Amino acid sequence: MGRKVILDSDTASDDTIAILLSSRLFDLLGVTIVAGNVDYDSQVKNCLFSLEYFRCSDVPVFLGSKRPIMGQWRTVPEVHGKNGLGDWDYPEPKKIPEKEDAVDAILRLSREYDGELEVLAISPLTNLALAYLKDPSIATRVKKVWIMGGAFSRGNTTPFAEFNFWVDPEAAKIVLDAGFDVTIVPWEVTEEYGVIDTETWKKIETMGTKLSEFFVRANRTLRDFSISQGNPGSVHPDSLTVYLAYDNSSVIESRRLRVDIETCSKTRGGMIVDWYSKENANAEVVLKADGKKFRDTLLSILSSF
Repeated sequence: MGRKVILDSDTASDDTIAILLSSRLFDLLGVTIVAGNVDYDSQVKNCLFSLEYFRCSDVPVFLGSKRPIMGQWRTVPEVHGKNGLGDWDYPEPKKIPEKEDAVDAILRLSREYDGELEVLAISPLTNLALAYLKDPSIATRVKKVWIMGGAFSRGNTTPFAEFNFWVDPEAAKIVLDAGFDVTIVPWEVTEEYGVIDTETWKKIETMGTKLSEFFVRANRTLRDFSISQGNPGSVHPDSLTVYLAYDNSSVIESRRLRVDIETCSKTRGGMIVDWYSKENANAEVVLKADGKKFRDTLLSILSSF
């Protein structure tokens, strides 16, 4: 069996592709849902439908927090479409969520797979923070936490903040200070190495498989928005993070750094990085990655059926 993972997701366009990659590259024990990209019920429906479509109906879905720990946030339908999947009018899923709460599921699985479980956190970190607050010993049981979040210099939600950290900066701060073995894939890295460019889009559009059709329908709005922001195609931060978690050799450069999160004022959600002090480092931060290997792996998976 493969490495044991939970995917924590605010399921919209790129999240669904991250779910696909997780189901093919890991032993996916479950998907936990958290407030983020679009309205909560749409996120749940997107996840259930995606798992059915990917022939992964046996993967459980656990419902988590419907809001950040503190304050308000806004969803981003302009990025993903109103329903999160480019307004694709897909069939109602037959699959239903589990009765067990996401926080309890994370804690239970961390005990069942003590020292093995990895968390692929591609969303606001509310669920994982609440699990830690309920049982701080989880930090000693989880083998690894991969986080898509934060920005060095150009936030995608405010001038300072990337979306996931901006939605719930308190949760991000809790997780980073909890003692987990953390690797962060920041926004700027995903913009550079996680882009599905026009040439790759054409390959996907002409592939003619069920999975390629899913990719195109789910990510059209994301592509249009990404291009409007100056990118050469659709940006896939969540999928890149899952891939780098799977193939660590595709992390070309990283540094162990002290990372903190701003929780106040206009810089709320900003990632503060100490580039010089070697004391109290709490995260490995990805700086460069192999975008070609990521794209090649995605194309291979999309061609499978």
